[in-house]
Amino acid sequence: MNKLKKCIEEIEEVDVLAKIRAGKWLDSRMKPIGSLGFLEKLGIKISGITGNEFYEIKKSCHIVAASDNGVVEEGISGCPTEYTAIVSEAMLQEIAAIGIISKNLNVDLKVVDIGINGDIVRNYPNLYRKKISYGTKNFTKEFAMTRSQVIEAIEVGIDLIEELSGSYDIFSNGEMGIGNTTTSSAILYSLTKNNLDELVGRGGGLSDIALIEKKRVIKESCEKYNTFEMNPIDIMAAVGGYDIACMVGMYLGAAANKKPMLTDGFISSVAAIVASKIEPKVKDYIIVTHKSEEPGMNIILKELNLKAPLNMNMRLGEGTGAIFVHPMAKCAMEIIRTMKTKEEVYKIIL
Repeated sequence: MNKLKKCIEEIEEVDVLAKIRAGKWLDSRMKPIGSLGFLEKLGIKISGITGNEFYEIKKSCHIVAASDNGVVEEGISGCPTEYTAIVSEAMLQEIAAIGIISKNLNVDLKVVDIGINGDIVRNYPNLYRKKISYGTKNFTKEFAMTRSQVIEAIEVGIDLIEELSGSYDIFSNGEMGIGNTTTSSAILYSLTKNNLDELVGRGGGLSDIALIEKKRVIKESCEKYNTFEMNPIDIMAAVGGYDIACMVGMYLGAAANKKPMLTDGFISSVAAIVASKIEPKVKDYIIVTHKSEEPGMNIILKELNLKAPLNMNMRLGEGTGAIFVHPMAKCAMEIIRTMKTKEEVYKIIL
């Protein structure tokens, strides 16, 4: 808890003056004002996060938090639980989607086992073994985690960013965990109490009957524990997952270290909202990347008052949407760093 408290205390407001300087600089370049749209907004946002309008992005890192969820016992997932460990190792071998994409985009991939219900027996240089327990409890019967386990998972996320901040200029996160659209939906429902029909999706491809059961499980469990009156950490303890808590720590750690952190889709963005509830200043650090096909994503974007620049009809997770914004972020900052004014261009060309 001391690490979490210290991290929160270190988070400052984004640098508004750096954002203003970046905006004025962009407006003075040889282009119509605002003509680069999202790239300009992204460059200005990164300038505010880092406090440097000429921030250079050389190395990018993507971190996947992997864990299992006891609530899958209720038949709310279309995939078997062993997928979490299998797909996590496939990522490390660069044969799963995020491994293939990150390799081709030159983004370093890290996978953290924060609570897989099983073990990855082979050793990999980019695998972090931080398992708190072999999956969470079935939250229909008892709390998914203890409060201390949630904090431990958050602090793992903080530690990862602190450890890697000296080597990387920008981060993104993703997750792997069968049943985690249920845990993230339960957290979002607890925070917003939105209509479950607008909030809960099919995850890995549920049938109509299984989707009804998924909504029932979420509704009854949240009402049973009255999660609507809980603080964010206790909500996660009641109905959350280790992967979500770990990503919450990544957002807090990134904000404390003034490093850009790209969200992924639904689950990653739920973690971003939780981080902003723990420390409201984090809200200005959130960089949304794509609009997941999960219906709850609409609620998240409204909650954050942000728009997703990409809509690729994706719902895989792993960070497969976020990863595409790494080169965009690099380009956004290089435009600020290297684009010339009209006078400079005339002098160079003529």
